[in-house]
Amino acid sequence: MFGKNKDGSSLIPNGENKYHAILGNTGPAYFVSASSLGPALIALGAKIKLVSAKGTRELTADKFFVTPADENSREIAMHPNELLTEITIPHSGAKNATYEVRQKEALDWPLAAASVSLRMKGSSIASARVVLGAVAPTPWAATAADQVLAGKSMSADLADEAAKAAVSGATPLSQNAYKVQLARVAVKRALLQAAGVKA
Repeated sequence: MFGKNKDGSSLIPNGENKYHAILGNTGPAYFVSASSLGPALIALGAKIKLVSAKGTRELTADKFFVTPADENSREIAMHPNELLTEITIPHSGAKNATYEVRQKEALDWPLAAASVSLRMKGSSIASARVVLGAVAPTPWAATAADQVLAGKSMSADLADEAAKAAVSGATPLSQNAYKVQLARVAVKRALLQAAGVKA
């Protein structure tokens, strides 16, 4: 995860990195979050309850997943001796969908994924949340895509525009530029599925 050369530089940027992050990968972590549920929980505004002998605390899902600073840090914001006891998803009436791109149909991790949540006002999108999976050390909130979608009616062209915005900050490594296109596909298909619009 944090492999280094003798000079202290990371082995990953120019090594075997075809499955590594294309977003949030400026260091020190280059791996991708293994959580399949994380993107959907964040897109839906879920809250996570943590309990320990010291008491109870609640985090929003986007604060639960963290990028570790070093090999001794965790990928989640749980303290030692805490238990996750409850996940609450608000009933907002938002339209939502998740789309994963996999190498194989079964028993495989996604190469890229997208979860979306659309709050509608008539035929227009009042607000949107687009969250990418398998492309960053945490589920990645694509706020640029959210901004593209707000106030507009869903169409294949709009979904494509939002998908491009979702990966606009991507910095692929030496072997994983293909994940940029896969993430775009995942976002576009999730958006169209959530809105019930055919491509």
